[in-house]
Amino acid sequence: MGRWLLKASELALLLILSLPLSGQEQETDIKTARKTQEEAIKRSKLMKPHFANGNQAMHDAQTIRQQLQTATSDQKPQLLSKMKADYQTAITEYEQALQEAVDMLLQDKDWPVILSNLGMAYGGLGEYQEAITMLQQAAILKPVAGTYMELGTDLAQVGKMPEATATCDKILTVEPVTKNKQAGCYKNVAIVLTNNGKLADAIAPLQKATQLNPQDALTWKLLGDALTNTIDTKQEYGKIVYVLPPGTVEAYQRYLQLEPNGPYAGQARAALEGFAKLKKPVSKSTEEKN
Repeated sequence: MGRWLLKASELALLLILSLPLSGQEQETDIKTARKTQEEAIKRSKLMKPHFANGNQAMHDAQTIRQQLQTATSDQKPQLLSKMKADYQTAITEYEQALQEAVDMLLQDKDWPVILSNLGMAYGGLGEYQEAITMLQQAAILKPVAGTYMELGTDLAQVGKMPEATATCDKILTVEPVTKNKQAGCYKNVAIVLTNNGKLADAIAPLQKATQLNPQDALTWKLLGDALTNTIDTKQEYGKIVYVLPPGTVEAYQRYLQLEPNGPYAGQARAALEGFAKLKKPVSKSTEEKN
């Protein structure tokens, strides 16, 4: 299936359609609009079913993504297959809705929503470059926090970390009250870095995320893991001393305060117990034997 992409002329047309008209232009446009209003409504109805079908497929795929978190190893292959099929269905439906709207030169408030959802569907299939293209177009038409959050995550997936964090930075400029979404964006970028073994690089976005949303337990756990990865050693009076980065202990403690019986509580407690042992100086000979 071909990739659906707004041409520069088509995107420019949508931007022009969204701009207010001057007085003379408005008067002329009103006259012609009266003749075509019913036709435009009829054509709009052709697009709506595809939009609705795409939304349903996206909902189904995201429901399965949640189920995968608790699924057994035997259940996961079938769930993954169904989730990918749902994402592909969403892509097909959204692309059809967009194509019909472009063919009809139809101005519709759902344009940026469809583009954003299409980007999310591509991201769900791991086709991040296509996702980025859709999300960028959506952000041009209507910049919203959710679109920037998805875009920042996908930019991180393709290794464009400066662009990813810069996109996260934009979230509060369009929706000042959405601190949790901006925190989620930074957390997602950090998760991508962590999955790629770049734990030290994940520290900065995780610290931003905890500042914006200090009630997110998982972010504290991830921050503790990232800081633990940077533990260093030094010698004092012939003995090796482990140097914990500032905030390491506090990150695990904060996680346990928020989720004392959470899925990572055992790991957090084990880490804190290990840190208590590290505070005891180790002779160089003992370290060499180990």
